[in-house]
Amino acid sequence: MFRLHKWYLDVVTDTGDVLILYAGTVEWGRIAFDYASVLQYRDGVTRDAQSIRRVAQPRLQADAVTWRSGPLRVEGQWIRDAQEIQRTLVNGPDGLINWTCHMPRAQATVQFHEEKIAGLGYVESLTLSIPPSKLPFRALRWGRHLSDRHWIVWIGWTGCGDRLWMWMDGEEQPAGALVDGAPSRLNGGARLRLSSARDVRDRNVLESLTGLPAAMTPRIAGSLAGLHEHKQVSRSSLVIADHAIDHGWALHEVVTR
Repeated sequence: MFRLHKWYLDVVTDTGDVLILYAGTVEWGRIAFDYASVLQYRDGVTRDAQSIRRVAQPRLQADAVTWRSGPLRVEGQWIRDAQEIQRTLVNGPDGLINWTCHMPRAQATVQFHEEKIAGLGYVESLTLSIPPSKLPFRALRWGRHLSDRHWIVWIGWTGCGDRLWMWMDGEEQPAGALVDGAPSRLNGGARLRLSSARDVRDRNVLESLTGLPAAMTPRIAGSLAGLHEHKQVSRSSLVIADHAIDHGWALHEVVTR
């Protein structure tokens, strides 16, 4: 039996600095453990850290999410600025993928070491019972655009049945498409324009996993050996008829197997 429950929380400042936080629980056969990690991008430099000690899961209370990790020296709060969306992305013989975007847009404040980081943020959680070797995609694309006026979230994959989900300002976009990796054919003829992309992480997933329980390492290594992630932050603009009506920041990634 395999089960992963994962939280993802982020914040991007007005200048494009990025802080991404993960917390989760993995159960695989008789082995179970909690984990947490932090990924920071600032001034072209990425640093990250992981912990499997004293891991607490985020707390969701009404319109706020809070989370802290003593070992990682991080504590944050996200205040809701958009309504939750939920989808079962997969329900098949190999298992389930249940996805909840708790806060498509939030006002976020995070203390990381001695630094206070504030900006627009995003919170989601994922429950997965499909073993990594049976994931239903060859390439997965995910992203979110946030500004003071609008937000866009998208998930899509190719291979083993192409799928795409996309929302803008709380409305699903049934005609939406990804063109050059960015949302297009949105309501009102809008599209998202990405520019000045900066690499936050571009490496094999295994390289970012350290400190795993010894009994889990061979199993994880075998399942994730070919998994690669390319995560970027970009300036983003919502465009209608070649006129930009909105400006913000987008975090987006491509995961390939």
